[in-house]
Amino acid sequence: MSALHSLVLAVLQGVTEFLPVSSSGHLALAQHLFNLEEQPLVFDVYLHFATMMATIVYFFFDIVGLLKEWILGLFFRERRKSAGWTYGWAVILGSFLTAVVAFALEDVATKAFGLPLAVSCGLVVTASLLRWAGRIPAGNREVSLWTGLAAGLAQGLAVMPGISRSGSTIVASLMTGAKREEAFRFSFLLSLPAIMGATLLEGMKASKMGTSLPDGWLLACTVAFVCGLLSLHLMKRVVIFGKWKYFALYCLLVAALGFAIGII
Repeated sequence: MSALHSLVLAVLQGVTEFLPVSSSGHLALAQHLFNLEEQPLVFDVYLHFATMMATIVYFFFDIVGLLKEWILGLFFRERRKSAGWTYGWAVILGSFLTAVVAFALEDVATKAFGLPLAVSCGLVVTASLLRWAGRIPAGNREVSLWTGLAAGLAQGLAVMPGISRSGSTIVASLMTGAKREEAFRFSFLLSLPAIMGATLLEGMKASKMGTSLPDGWLLACTVAFVCGLLSLHLMKRVVIFGKWKYFALYCLLVAALGFAIGII
């Protein structure tokens, strides 16, 4: 893989990982459209690690504060009324459901990744979800276990290429009546255990395979990190102001391209 290919994949990973447009769908279609060779597993691990770090940096103070409240709740009953206590258990519940659903769909998702028509169908599903999101009235509730249940299930289904993880989990959180700001924050905090687990497993596989990194990997990871931070900032504005329809239209356009690639 050339340095140029590495940068292209890094930009795709960093920009689409957090926006509601499906990073896996873009990566799959890009490989077909531009004849990009499949990136080495170890490079994929590094890119995911870079975007994971972007999430941690962006939500650093939220993570520290909520985690502190959850740990204190384990030892002091009076601390179990804090937001961190509920957040912690909602993330645990959501992560468990994600693992169960994603494991069940793993083989199907792997096969779908190589089929542009399947990826395009997933993008149509994402566009429908985003269009629907604009019609969900603004909620006023805090994150609850129901939020973890709904978002965890959505995150597990989003293992299918073309279905946006961030879009589906935020929409699921909004459906439980969560505030828009809370739905945004919970969606990405819920993603951390899943990304950490997947990165760890992929890293172990990569170390056994002994594959080498492509040229320009360090620059590519830096680009993915910076693009990730910018995407998170943009995504927050999308959720708060309800500007979903533009991304819904974009997903339909990309899906149309995918259908054309599949037919040709």
